[in-house]
Amino acid sequence: MEVQKEDIFHEILEFAISVIWMGIAFGIAMSGGIQAFQNLVALRTTIIESLVVVFFAFVFHELAHRIAARRYGFPAVYRVWIPGLILAMGGALLGWLFAAPGGVVIQMTENTAENRAKLGKSALAGPIVNLVLTVMFTVFTVVFLAFVQSYLISTGKSVSQLPSWVNSAADIGVIGAQINAWLAFFNLIPWGNFDGLKVFIWNRKAWWIVFIISILFFGGIYFGQKALFR
Repeated sequence: MEVQKEDIFHEILEFAISVIWMGIAFGIAMSGGIQAFQNLVALRTTIIESLVVVFFAFVFHELAHRIAARRYGFPAVYRVWIPGLILAMGGALLGWLFAAPGGVVIQMTENTAENRAKLGKSALAGPIVNLVLTVMFTVFTVVFLAFVQSYLISTGKSVSQLPSWVNSAADIGVIGAQINAWLAFFNLIPWGNFDGLKVFIWNRKAWWIVFIISILFFGGIYFGQKALFR
């Protein structure tokens, strides 16, 4: 079963709505919630940076599901989830992240062991992408900050003399690592329609391994950044 051409444009629209909405929500949450509106200039900057990160983190996550499922022969289409968008924004105003704006709906025609395995592998593809992106954003941040530090030492300049895009690039690296680590951990929770439950049903050992890795990544990013920026 192939998605019709006119459905693809609708799917792209739902992707766009989810990315923009989640970028705004994540920007508000990472700025401290509703109190972030006291500094609209700083909030606007964080939202723009979050939009860049969410595009890669969220779209690549869902595309991984979609591509993997279709390779196994399952019809798979992204659909936005309105209650998830409302919960995301409500949570953002309180200063916490809720990342369930929608997802790729995979149609499994027969509930067989083989199909459950394929569904589990398709579900695992998304969090794996986020873990890879976490590593990439972390490496970028460390290398970029080392380069900036070397530049400051060699030129005798101060941080305040650097152009604004330098701070933005560093922020994107930090936010990228944070959001991807969070998405990997959050989606691997074995509950409801989350990826974690599908993986858990397919292979508990695989779920435990990846879930523990996601915890280590998320904890490492959190405490590592505290040590780096204290």
